[in-house]
Amino acid sequence: MKISKIIFALAIGSIITVTSCKDANKKTENTEEHGHEHDADGNHKEDKVAVGQEEFNVNGTSKNNEENSVTNEQSNEATIVVKANKALEYKFKVGQYEKLEYEWNADAPLRYDFHGDPEDKDSYPKGYFESYANGTTDAAKGKVTIPYKGSHGWYWKNTSSKDITITLTTKGNYNIIGVIQ
Repeated sequence: MKISKIIFALAIGSIITVTSCKDANKKTENTEEHGHEHDADGNHKEDKVAVGQEEFNVNGTSKNNEENSVTNEQSNEATIVVKANKALEYKFKVGQYEKLEYEWNADAPLRYDFHGDPEDKDSYPKGYFESYANGTTDAAKGKVTIPYKGSHGWYWKNTSSKDITITLTTKGNYNIIGVIQ
């Protein structure tokens, strides 16, 4: 009798979960009300990276095409200085579905936005870019599967009265664009 009650409870819980997500396809519901997002087909979208998260996929791009396989994987370390009350970007040219591992540490907290700009500008709205993670911190680490070919990297803003030094370590198949002021 006790086992049948447990099975019944699990079945009801599963039905409620499936029903609530299917009902979430209503265009009027926002992420805050439902707790996560759905794509146009009603499937769950992958969460974007949080500081310290080990691995994530952007827009469900977890597959790696044969033509985009990592053939020239490299590891690099860069020291970047963000001047007092200034901002800059540090970018890489990365192919679609490539993985980029990263870790950065700064000697003080600063505002950051880890994002990508598509190379094929005509296929996206004017000024389009996609943020993967943002916030204010002195360190972040993760691994991202790049959703589209283009330039991907960080915008850092120093709002303090002292220069902040960042050490960025990366691993993947990419070309370094470097600092953009």
